[in-house]
Amino acid sequence: MILQDIANWILSQSGIGWQQGIDFFVGALPTEDMNHDPVGERCMVLLERTPGAVEGLLPDRVDKAVQAWNRSREYVEAHDDAWEIYELLHGDGGFELPPEETGRVWYVMTVDALGTPAPIANPNPRGLFEFSTNYIFRIEGEPPTP
Repeated sequence: MILQDIANWILSQSGIGWQQGIDFFVGALPTEDMNHDPVGERCMVLLERTPGAVEGLLPDRVDKAVQAWNRSREYVEAHDDAWEIYELLHGDGGFELPPEETGRVWYVMTVDALGTPAPIANPNPRGLFEFSTNYIFRIEGEPPTP
């Protein structure tokens, strides 16, 4: 799954000590973390909400839409988490995603945010502040590794 490969790259590059399955999730926000504890108030989720755009003449190229959603009890902390990911991703490119999940090497040509991180719950009914940022990963794939 390309989304998992993107998550692996973010976790390897991020200065925040996110732990996949504890406070960093892919695809959905579970009610429990991997240790069967309730998911904490501060967390981040990578989501795919729309299909990636493809070009028929370039079968291994895709514009992958990814949403980074995060929350925290404190506004400043939620804001800073969203901006750290934004500064890591927006305008970057020229790197390969780790192929552990898909068995393919995906080359990220560019990553473009569709806007800056924005609060979407300020706060939500539980008193948590939520931010969202949408990105387009313009990527090309190589044949699967043996």
